[in-house]
Amino acid sequence: MLSQVEADHLLRLEKSFVSHEVIEFSVGEPFQQVHDLQSLDHRERFLLDVERGERKRARLKFQTRARRAIVLARIDIAGRAHRNLDHYPHRPGERFEGIHIHLYREGFDDRVAYLPEDLPEFKIPQSKNDIAWLTAFMEFCRIIDAPPIQVVI
Repeated sequence: MLSQVEADHLLRLEKSFVSHEVIEFSVGEPFQQVHDLQSLDHRERFLLDVERGERKRARLKFQTRARRAIVLARIDIAGRAHRNLDHYPHRPGERFEGIHIHLYREGFDDRVAYLPEDLPEFKIPQSKNDIAWLTAFMEFCRIIDAPPIQVVI
């Protein structure tokens, strides 16, 4: 469990890829990748998960984790619809079906969702393709010097 101050600090830290191998992004097939990240001072380690679901191929999930298991931020694209918690002050009980972002909130973990337009620091991509969303998500999570992304068909 992280305090909200710690979580916000970790999300705001600039992160870089440990390996600069090309990110292979499959368009038509399910895939799951985990990329190692680190803070620029090398004190914190993070993981970037990039995943396309098996059942519904359009579903994409990108998330940044701290301390191996704590999801700081996650963007769901064409995922399963779900509702925000009734007792959370942000959009209580609202149903999210389209693109939305989950952020770590103390006491709620990553169960609270936001629309991209709810987050002024998230730059909604002009091009709405999957790679543009991944790039926007990495910028939001302050991941710098990302390796090239290669689309695999």
